[in-house]
Amino acid sequence: MALIEEGFVSANTYNSLPTIQEAADVPREYAADLGYLQRLLARHNIPKSITIRLIHRHYDIADGEAMVFRDIALPAHGTVEVMRAASIASAQLHGKNFLVNSAARLQAYEYTTETTIDLSEYETFIAEFVESVVHRKLQHRFGLKINHHSEMEVKADQKEFEFPEEQCTITIPTNLPLPEATYEIDVDTDWGALHNKHKNKQGKGKPKPKGTRTRCSHGGTMCSHGGSTEMENCREECTKEDGIMFDGRIVQLGTPFHGLLNNLMEVW
Repeated sequence: MALIEEGFVSANTYNSLPTIQEAADVPREYAADLGYLQRLLARHNIPKSITIRLIHRHYDIADGEAMVFRDIALPAHGTVEVMRAASIASAQLHGKNFLVNSAARLQAYEYTTETTIDLSEYETFIAEFVESVVHRKLQHRFGLKINHHSEMEVKADQKEFEFPEEQCTITIPTNLPLPEATYEIDVDTDWGALHNKHKNKQGKGKPKPKGTRTRCSHGGTMCSHGGSTEMENCREECTKEDGIMFDGRIVQLGTPFHGLLNNLMEVW
């Protein structure tokens, strides 16, 4: 397809994308544009495996790297998804999250090790999506997410958490143990089709996700010990306690999420 740009985005391009902190207000500030793109999905009868994606990044990459999602099966819990930087030569990678680049083409900027669906049969939709994104100047705000086959069976909502101590993110179904809900940022990052019958019901509020949801939840810049200790300065103090450092806070030994996190670190 001429509308699909092959090849990996450069590290410079990826590192120029907004962070999740910088993108957190985009769904509210551009709610009308988001609603339009959701209705575009509905108008073209696009399957649930293709959704609108909030464009953001969590960490920088180096030249020759890409951000890659990988499913990890935890024997005692189920499957979670980990995203971290990997060499583009390390495995066969498939586009997962796409942006509209400066050449007005759809291009993957994050990848998965799983096989994704074939976009070739959605050429008419992609052409209109790209045109709409360029016309509305949304290139660094909204793109597309292409779910891989195993994700199509996911029934539970999911939450993505930063794990800066390991330079990765972890996406966890909400029916599994989660960390304490004390996050400063909690924003939807994927949206499915929105049919016209919902247009007037939602008014000027942010469009509601359809089907399962993926949200990003991240802490602030202060250590969970309280006071004014910056995260980067609290590691030595935190490691004196029993538990695992996770997003600047201690996950205490014996808690359900500690069990999941410990299980993950054993198998990855």
